[in-house]
Amino acid sequence: MAEYKGIKGFKVQYLDQDPVPAVAGWSAGGNLNTARTELAGLGIQTAAIATGGEIGPGPVTAATEEYNGSTWANSNNLNTARRQLAGAGIQTAGVVFGGNPSSPPFYVAATEEYDGSTWTTSPGSLNTARNILAGAGTQTAALAFGGNTGSPSSATEEYNGTSWTNSNPLNTARSGLGGAGIQTAALGFGGYSTAATNATEEYDGNSWVSGNSLNTTRELLAGAGIQTAALAFGGLDAVPAATGATEAYDGSTWTTLPTSLTTARYRLGGAGTQTTALGFGGSNPITDATEEYNDYGEPNVFQNVGQVWYNGTTKALKFTDSTLVGSWATGNNMNTARDGLGGAGTQTAALGFGGLIPGPANTGATEEYDGSTWTTSPGSLNTARRQLGGAGTQTAALGFGGFITAETGVTEEYDGNSWVNSNPLNTVRRLLAGAGTQTAGLAFGGRNPANTGATEEYDGSTWTTSPGSLNTARRALSGCGIQTAALAFGGYSTANTGATEEYNGTSWATSPGSLNTARQELAGAGTQTAGLAFGGDIPPRTAATEEYDGTSWTSNPTGLNTARNVLAGAGTQAAALAFGGLDPVGTQTAATEEWTQAGVTGIKTITVS
Repeated sequence: MAEYKGIKGFKVQYLDQDPVPAVAGWSAGGNLNTARTELAGLGIQTAAIATGGEIGPGPVTAATEEYNGSTWANSNNLNTARRQLAGAGIQTAGVVFGGNPSSPPFYVAATEEYDGSTWTTSPGSLNTARNILAGAGTQTAALAFGGNTGSPSSATEEYNGTSWTNSNPLNTARSGLGGAGIQTAALGFGGYSTAATNATEEYDGNSWVSGNSLNTTRELLAGAGIQTAALAFGGLDAVPAATGATEAYDGSTWTTLPTSLTTARYRLGGAGTQTTALGFGGSNPITDATEEYNDYGEPNVFQNVGQVWYNGTTKALKFTDSTLVGSWATGNNMNTARDGLGGAGTQTAALGFGGLIPGPANTGATEEYDGSTWTTSPGSLNTARRQLGGAGTQTAALGFGGFITAETGVTEEYDGNSWVNSNPLNTVRRLLAGAGTQTAGLAFGGRNPANTGATEEYDGSTWTTSPGSLNTARRALSGCGIQTAALAFGGYSTANTGATEEYNGTSWATSPGSLNTARQELAGAGTQTAGLAFGGDIPPRTAATEEYDGTSWTSNPTGLNTARNVLAGAGTQAAALAFGGLDPVGTQTAATEEWTQAGVTGIKTITVS
């Protein structure tokens, strides 16, 4: 039998019992300034919003607070004080809708937008006034679903930043449900129908499909995350009694986590992601308590390399191979090798389209990735091209710009099956970057034939040129984020650059943190405050991978397995995808790689002899 020291290079550490591990769990955060229940929450764990609610029993509030990851600070009030409202977006670009002002008719349709300081009443009100509803998405691409109109509602509406449009209803009408995700890939779970329910439904931008049920039936719960990585917590269970039960959804199944909210409660607010969530306020009784959820890795293991302990019962040793840095793993190849392609979606539901294939020739071929295998879609781009921009999801993508025999502004929308032409960019260009969704897209930078900083916003139909251009005009850059909170980085200006800029929906601000490796023709993933940059050309072609935290970039010690440029990317900072491009010798590649951020990668057991 091999000795542990021979495997790992140092001796096993013996303990008399399993230690308390640093794993997933809830911990206390800073209390709200105004204790309240039936409030709305939005944003991320370190930049959240709490607004509205009941401070009662009885009185409603318009109070708004901002959380910085430690403490809550008061901000400007809502224009319409109310409880039982829903929200979507981020701290600097939020939206709330619906609710109950505690006076007849008790159901409002009012919609308000937040710019990081002030609430402005939108000209667009919900078509169905209601309260105790759920929300998802962004300020310019929000989703409202379910709620109460005197009885549980199934109404679903989409918001484009100006007005609400009715969509297909939930299969199970309900109020007090939890929500997560984006407008084109949302999740609704729990709630009250004729009784508390555990029903889960997934929305694809058009219709709802039933998914696997929550393990704990409940209503008046909170949610966080995305459709394929959601978190459900708190609520009023079937007894009924307040619960702190926490469950994680992987796009298919809910798993009850071993940790619950410290303060069991219902009618609380939620924000964040599946691995970094925030729960605040609520009833049982009305509270100002805030809790932060952090998932540090696998349960029952240490987070330090080689840390082990004696089990005693089985006379075995458990240890972890903790990854202290992120890493790329090779996935299955695309069906069509190419460079200069567009990308969209997530690591487990990605889309690759267009590009330049050997020959060379432009292609419109479109492929879908399911986390394991690429499948060629029956729908190719109507205009074959390379060096185009991409945004959106696998079933609601946007492809724009590029190069045919000259720069183009052609824009196409993908619905999961076929591409449809839409209105073109105002500035034709190639080697541009994109961010956002199909109904709230962003295009910036590129070449035509000179470098440009032009920025355009897409509303699901038309591109509008923003008054804010990039501070550094450039081509062959990358980007990530949403239309009102985007990130631009790298590219070629008069030389390769590492310049990084943040967009707030109006203008670009230069970040103090530039890429450590200046480069062009790179790919990116993530959000404005949690970005990922990988690949590109220095020269030579590079595998360099860097993470952005909203202020600065940190180089990862290990890069892509295949150094390459003119590749595409998708996903998040925690789980990204790299595909296509030109390999180190300049040949089109179909190589696909999956990125996993730093964390535990496995548990091993060694029998003691």
